[in-house]
Amino acid sequence: MNRLFNNTSGYYFPAFLCIQLNDRIDTQNFESQSDEEKGTFIHEYCHFLQDVSTTYGYLNFIRFIQEFLYKVRKEKTESDKNILEYNRDFHNLHYGDDEIDDDIFLISKVEVVEDEICEELYPGSNVEKVVVKYNLNKEFQFGNCCIAESMAYLVEKRLYKIHKRENEFPYNVCEEICKYEYAAFAKNEIWIMALCELSLLEQDSGLFFIKALRLMKEQKFIPTKINDIEAFIDKNFTIGFRGKKTTIESLLSEVYPECNVDFSKIKEWIIKRFEIGCEFREVSKCFISLALYSEDSGARFLVLNTLLKEFGCPVLIDSDGNRIEGAYLGQEEIDLSFMLAPMAINELLDHNGKHIQKACPLNVICRAANDPLYSRTCEKDLTKDINMDMLCVVKWFWRMYHLDKD
Repeated sequence: MNRLFNNTSGYYFPAFLCIQLNDRIDTQNFESQSDEEKGTFIHEYCHFLQDVSTTYGYLNFIRFIQEFLYKVRKEKTESDKNILEYNRDFHNLHYGDDEIDDDIFLISKVEVVEDEICEELYPGSNVEKVVVKYNLNKEFQFGNCCIAESMAYLVEKRLYKIHKRENEFPYNVCEEICKYEYAAFAKNEIWIMALCELSLLEQDSGLFFIKALRLMKEQKFIPTKINDIEAFIDKNFTIGFRGKKTTIESLLSEVYPECNVDFSKIKEWIIKRFEIGCEFREVSKCFISLALYSEDSGARFLVLNTLLKEFGCPVLIDSDGNRIEGAYLGQEEIDLSFMLAPMAINELLDHNGKHIQKACPLNVICRAANDPLYSRTCEKDLTKDINMDMLCVVKWFWRMYHLDKD
């Protein structure tokens, strides 16, 4: 992650369940904001829903936490390193490209090819990937990132009158691929949104998206409602949310180990998000698209509010560091710092866990909140005052992970 509190309109931090917005959103009077402001929030909130209710999001969450724990672990075995590199290689393969040379693109070819790098590193893996040729002589890999971003853009466009994007990477990629591969299916954006959502239930969303779309064209399948798409996919493929609660629990027990602080609530809140995601997927494999299917905007907003109420809001922060909203378990607010401190430490360590001497990423939040533990050293080197009795939450976590012993 490298976008903490910059000037982008909004950003969702995978695994840390945190949304950063450029503007301050009034969550108690949400509809009073401009469509662009509301659209930005909904776009990032869609990523939160993807994180806790899709296979793509679950694996994204697991991979980020594994990377974080490897950084803070004092003893790093060769086995730990090999497992991490394997997971990283396949995560990057399935993720695909998240940027290209030209923001505006025109597709000239879509093809499925064998990934030579993975085959060389892991002989016999027989892994395929989707390569999209664009702007005559350029290409990008179509994967999970493009699908997640395309879906989030379609969601915000379905709800609000936002600035329309045309052939813009990565937000229009799924639309343009559908137009190129199967124009008749691409005529309705809600069908594209549903195919995106269903694809994210697969580990390799890009490959699944293309195979499903081409099968639809081969069988001349055109849906009349969302349920038709889900039924078509269920008939021809076996997909679903493949998250494992025990894996999440195990990783969280390392992020929040047994100590004199009670971490049970924060762990319960995170696990509960995934449980809710599972429950909604059991009702419908594309519940987000189904919620936005109605042509009646009032009905769409009503169902959206239900999702917001059920899943709750992750940590929400504006670019000035003001905490706008927090996470709740029932009526109890969960301590935001328990999610933000690991996120900050993740930024302060390189891939091997070596300290990067720079400002604490949370110094802007502490300064905005007039935190009595904030000092100018937070803007230079977190570890300078690490041996003091009174520690901010980031320094406290730093000590808890024994990073002060380096």
